[in-house]
Amino acid sequence: MNYLNKNINKISEYPFNRLRKLLSKEKKSNKNKILDLSIGQPYHKFPPFVKNILVKENPKWSLYPPIKGLPILRSEYLKWLKRRFNLKSAFFGDENILPLSGTREGLFSISLVLSVEQIIVPNPFYQVYLGASLFQNLPVAFMNAGIKENYLFDLDRLRNKIKKKTSLVYFCNPSNPQGKCASASYLKSLINIVRRYKSILVLDECYTDIYTEKKPVGGMEVCQETGKTLKNILIFHSLSKRSNVAGLRSGFVVGDRNIINLFSKLRSYSAPTIPLPIQILSAKLWSDERHVNESRKNYNIKFNYADKVLSSYNCYKRPEAGFYLWMNVGNGEQFAKELYKNFDIKVMPGKYLSVESKNSPGKEYVRISLVHSNTKSKEALNKIAKQLKCFQN
Repeated sequence: MNYLNKNINKISEYPFNRLRKLLSKEKKSNKNKILDLSIGQPYHKFPPFVKNILVKENPKWSLYPPIKGLPILRSEYLKWLKRRFNLKSAFFGDENILPLSGTREGLFSISLVLSVEQIIVPNPFYQVYLGASLFQNLPVAFMNAGIKENYLFDLDRLRNKIKKKTSLVYFCNPSNPQGKCASASYLKSLINIVRRYKSILVLDECYTDIYTEKKPVGGMEVCQETGKTLKNILIFHSLSKRSNVAGLRSGFVVGDRNIINLFSKLRSYSAPTIPLPIQILSAKLWSDERHVNESRKNYNIKFNYADKVLSSYNCYKRPEAGFYLWMNVGNGEQFAKELYKNFDIKVMPGKYLSVESKNSPGKEYVRISLVHSNTKSKEALNKIAKQLKCFQN
């Protein structure tokens, strides 16, 4: 069938489908007992005003929403950026931002706007980065970000990769799945390298408001210090993790205004627009910090408990940010199968989040999402500790 786009077949099966197949041989009589820690879908309570606003704005579902978003939404994006990253100078404005129907569609479709020769993907990685690369039929260069690299890819190696080819570089900070935060000096070097070789940096900062102690440094802060410009930079933010509303599909991108203009033009034809009631609700969520602070407290309660029950195992390390545990258990797939069989808990094998190679930094790992209530998460951590004890004996 010559009319089919063969590039789609290059995209590997999505991790959750692979996990479903891995666990399919274990028949469970009561699937309601299964606790899913494989997906980064927060179950923390969202604020009461979520329901109230959606009810109040219900008549607006019949109206087409503007691609560039309502003025109130764009205004709250700018206020949040200035507040969160302590931005003093006016080096960016309304022309630098664009609403997205969740950051996933934006991270994928941004590659359609750019004319590059290759795409750089960290390894392990959020699978959408690779999907965008393969769909565009572009060469992909993987940059290991394992324990040997302190979970950040090597900048000298990056420089060698992009100095002869214009590149789109994906970088997740804080990182998924490792929970690592890049320092200001690292980000400054990364941005300078990308600009020097006329490439584009996509910063995925969807976990920036979930941290254990120190606030992660953001790309906006570094851009403020490096020439007060967003040239060649795109930074993505989302409400899914920050506000526990993954189902809303609401986020935004801030960056180089020339790229933003082209991206807006592309999305006028091709992308879903955030419905008006959700735009109004999103504006309120970006303006409210109380629910974010409460959620952060709950994550720290869970990580404190993880410290208590898992710190005796060498594979455990408390993440700097995000809500994942990234643990070297020796064989990620086998551990996931046995944990599911013995304790009805789903976790994600790291093999499904990394490129499979001899030096893959993911196949020995599992990713565990501490997204459920404190009670359920503590119960799950106790069971994981038992499984670790059996698995390592």
